[in-house]
Amino acid sequence: ACKIGKNKEKNSSMKKRYLIPATILGAGLIYAVWMKIPKNDVPTEMGDAIAARPLLPTDTPLHPLLTEPQRSGMHSGSYNTDVSDYGGPLGNNTVSKHRSFGKIIGVAPNISFDDKGRLITVALNLNKVTLHLLDPETLETLAKYEMPKKDNQDNSGGAYFHLDNQNRAILAPNDNSIKIIEILEKGKTLTWEVVENYPLGDLLPEGANIHDVMPDWNGNLWFVTTGGVIGYRDKTDGKFHTFNLPEFGEVVQNSFAVDMNGVYMVSTHALYMFGINEQTRKPEPVWRETYERGSEQKIGTLSHGSGTSPTLIGDDLVSIADDGSPSTNIMVYKRKADIKGSRVVCKEPVFKPGASATENSLVSYKNALIVQNDFGHDYMGNALETAPGVTRVDINEDRSGCKTVWASQMQSHSLPRLSTATGLIYIYTFKLPFQGAKTGGWYLTAMDYETGDILWDRLIGKGAGGFWDKYSSVTAPVVLGPNEAAYVGIRTGIIMAKDQ
Repeated sequence: ACKIGKNKEKNSSMKKRYLIPATILGAGLIYAVWMKIPKNDVPTEMGDAIAARPLLPTDTPLHPLLTEPQRSGMHSGSYNTDVSDYGGPLGNNTVSKHRSFGKIIGVAPNISFDDKGRLITVALNLNKVTLHLLDPETLETLAKYEMPKKDNQDNSGGAYFHLDNQNRAILAPNDNSIKIIEILEKGKTLTWEVVENYPLGDLLPEGANIHDVMPDWNGNLWFVTTGGVIGYRDKTDGKFHTFNLPEFGEVVQNSFAVDMNGVYMVSTHALYMFGINEQTRKPEPVWRETYERGSEQKIGTLSHGSGTSPTLIGDDLVSIADDGSPSTNIMVYKRKADIKGSRVVCKEPVFKPGASATENSLVSYKNALIVQNDFGHDYMGNALETAPGVTRVDINEDRSGCKTVWASQMQSHSLPRLSTATGLIYIYTFKLPFQGAKTGGWYLTAMDYETGDILWDRLIGKGAGGFWDKYSSVTAPVVLGPNEAAYVGIRTGIIMAKDQ
C-alpha cells in the first residue's frame, strides 16, 4: 500500500511537472496559427502632438536616506505618489524601443535611475532574477548581478527595490537575506557589488517571503512578507524584530510607505501605522483601520484585499483603494497618531458597480488622487477583458470629504504616471482600430490631468492583446526618466518611448 501511494504521488508530481511546459507549448502553437491569419492596419499615431502644460512641482518631503523621490523606487519615493517632476513625451515624432529579457517571461516591473541617469531594473525570468544597470537610450546592459530564482508567484525575490542616498539598491533576494548593492566603476568596467548583507536565519516562518524592504527616517530597515509577518532590522545593534499580523490569513502583498513619524502598511484586512516600542524595541501598531474587502477575491487582483500600497498626502493624510463590493472605494484617512473622532475623511466609490477593482497604487498630486481599473484583467488572457476606468478624485481642502472630478472610460494596462513638467498623465494601453479587428496596438497614451481627456496615442507595437504578444502588459507603472523618456516594464522586458 505504501509503494502504491508513492507511485500515485510520483505520477501526480510528473503530471504537474509537465503541465506548465505543455500549456506553454500549446499556447505557442495557437499563437503561431494566429500569426498566419491576415492582419489589419494599425495606426501608429492618434491625436496631435501638444505643448507642455506645466503644473507646480511636487512638494513631497525628501526621505533623508533615499535618493530623490522620482527615481528612488517603483512608486516615486517613500510617500508612493507616482508623480514625477521629470518631463515626458509630448507626441512629437515619438519613437519606441524594446529591450527583451526573455521571450516567454522577462518581467521588469520596477524601474529607477541613478544620479548619472542610468536605468536600474530587476528582470524576473522563469529560471533567474537579475539586477541590471542599463544605458537609458540604447537599453543595453552595462552591468548585471544574478540573484536566486523565484520559487513563488508573488512579488518577492527582488521585484521591489529602492535606491538609497548613495544610489545603492536595497532589496531582498530569494535567499533569506536583505542586501544593499552598489555599482563599482573601475575604469570603463562597471560591476554590481554587495556592500551590506543581512541574513535573516530562521527569523521568518516557511512561506514568509520578503516583498519589500525600505529604511525608516532613522535607518532601521523595515520589511513586509507574504507570511503575515512584518519587521525591521535595528540600525543601532543589527537585531531583527518582528510582528505577526493578528487576523487568520492576513498578509501584505504590496509595498509600504514611510514618513518621519512612522511606517504605513496595508494588509489584506487593514491599514496600519507602525512604530517602535521604546522599551521592547518591537514593532507595534500605532493604529489599525479595517476596510471593506468584499466577500471574495475579484478577477484581476492578486489577493482578497486592497491591491494598493498606501499613499501619503501632505502632512496629514494617507489613502488606499479598498476591495469593496459592488464598487472599489477610494479611502482617505487621517494619519497622525492622535486624532479626535473618526480617521475616515472620505469613502468615494469608483468605476462601474460589479466591475471595479484596482491592483495598483494611487497617483497623488496635491489634493488629487488618480486611480485605474484592473477588474477582469487576466495576466494570461486578453487585454480587452479588463474593465475600463481611470478616475480622478479630489479631497476637499478643509478635509471634510472628497468628490469625483472626472471619470474616463479608457481601458488602462499600467499604473499611470503624472508629469508636473508636461501636465500629462501617461498610461500604457491596448486598442483595436475598429470593433472586430484582428490586430491592435500597444500604445503610450497621454491624458490631460485637468480634464481626463485622451490627447494622443503613440504606437509601441502590434498584437492581438493577449499574453503571447511581445508587448503584453503586467500592469507595471509608467516611469519617466531624467532624459524625458517614458518606460514601462512588460511581460518580455522594457519598452521606451521618447520624442526625437
